[in-house]
Amino acid sequence: MIPGQPLTDFDKQIMYWEHKGKEVPTRDLVKTPEQIEGIRQSGLVNTEVLDTVEQKIKAGMSTLEIDEICNDVCRKHGAIPACLNYEGFPKSVCTSINEVVCHGIPKAEDILEEGDIVNVDFTTILNGYYSDASRMFIIGKTSPEKEQLVRVAKECLYIGAEAAKPFCFVGDIGHAIEQHAKKYHYGVVRDLCGHGVGLKFHEEPEVVHFGKRGTGMLLVPGMVFTIEPMINMGTYEVFIDADDPYGWEVISADEKPSAQWEHTFLMTETGVEILTH
Repeated sequence: MIPGQPLTDFDKQIMYWEHKGKEVPTRDLVKTPEQIEGIRQSGLVNTEVLDTVEQKIKAGMSTLEIDEICNDVCRKHGAIPACLNYEGFPKSVCTSINEVVCHGIPKAEDILEEGDIVNVDFTTILNGYYSDASRMFIIGKTSPEKEQLVRVAKECLYIGAEAAKPFCFVGDIGHAIEQHAKKYHYGVVRDLCGHGVGLKFHEEPEVVHFGKRGTGMLLVPGMVFTIEPMINMGTYEVFIDADDPYGWEVISADEKPSAQWEHTFLMTETGVEILTH
């Protein structure tokens, strides 16, 4: 709300939930039309990066080659890879193979093999606006178990997005995702989450992928955030790879495969719009 000006219906709805003790967004989390357009343009570049990876990824390729592809496409558009040097992360993209849940670091010695599943997670900064998305890729032919995991993880993303309605809560998203994953006895990672995005890499709210309806922050039109469920074939627990000198790579605790899909979403008056395809 703006001091000295009458309350809008939008302000009144937020105040209603605040008076009920719910966590509500601050005004800076509600993006302006100009900011939304900037994030949307960033998302177009991010999508082209992942589309190019999809065209070129194959067995025998190193994850370092994937990093080079992402960096080249991003910079071709005058954009910046957000991951590069972010809190010490040494590459432009995260490449997470099989049991690596997320934040896998591209390496010349990490060669993709037939049957691998790999998550490629890229974040673009274009004219100061951030967009963030990831996709799973199956290298050649893999096991039915891995195929199902990849499929269900993608279903979890879209089921979470369906649950995201204006003036709903973050917990509604997490509850929907967790219930679907439980049907397959999969673990939903709890130590990592989605997040607000747009003007910074990570903003409020934290978008957890498990939990109860009606909990977490209220989601209102104009907010931009990621949903990015990490679904493990076994336990939801994870650990940081002790052999990673950078302290970034996250691995499933039982070292069973993990899968993740991610989009950047805009909350509208009717539901979410995907800003990264």
